[in-house]
Amino acid sequence: MPTLGTVLSCYLLITPYYLLLEMARPHPSHFVHTLLPQLVWRRSAAVRRELADPLLARELLLYVWDKAAESLPPRERVAPRGLHLSWHQVAGRSTALVQLPTPQATGEAHLVAIVYEDDTDLLQAEQQYPSPIEDLEEPDDDAEDDQPGDQPRYFMLEATLGRTPDEAGTPTVLGEWRGDHHRHHAPGPPAGRPDTTGRFLQALANLLGPLPDTTVPFMRIVRG
Repeated sequence: MPTLGTVLSCYLLITPYYLLLEMARPHPSHFVHTLLPQLVWRRSAAVRRELADPLLARELLLYVWDKAAESLPPRERVAPRGLHLSWHQVAGRSTALVQLPTPQATGEAHLVAIVYEDDTDLLQAEQQYPSPIEDLEEPDDDAEDDQPGDQPRYFMLEATLGRTPDEAGTPTVLGEWRGDHHRHHAPGPPAGRPDTTGRFLQALANLLGPLPDTTVPFMRIVRG
């Protein structure tokens, strides 16, 4: 007889992702799955610049969070409790890690990792571009993207259904948006544990692998 975990895993495999997102609250879902990734890809250099500054990063994240709820009634708006950014080195790549308010449904995320494969060009070009907030206030569909190099990758530690192999923690899955395509790479570390963030970063390091022709360690946490 199949176990509950097996049944739930099969359910996740056959259920379209847009249906799983319908279970999520619209405010955090719109922030994680729409506004933030679009801004990160469309204004890569400007976002990279502002996320590097703690005060500007806080201002940008709060602005995008509020923007994600502007069309929602007050009862559906979620306070940005716990919203926080820190920087890390993951497999030799600069990575902005966004801590999110605690998820309450499948499709919401505990963490977002914005991984810059090579941000040298972005750091050199960042002064040329205005604040990314301007793009949210007055979007220009004809404007060209500002990234001079590869677009950053956008990973999430998403809440999901099922059971974790550990007694403590809630089940997660390692997800990624690439353009209009969403995929689940593998089960993630249980959420709600002191080691969840470190294990998520390690899972990303294992997935990404080392940069070509480098001997950098897989992961080094930078306090931020």
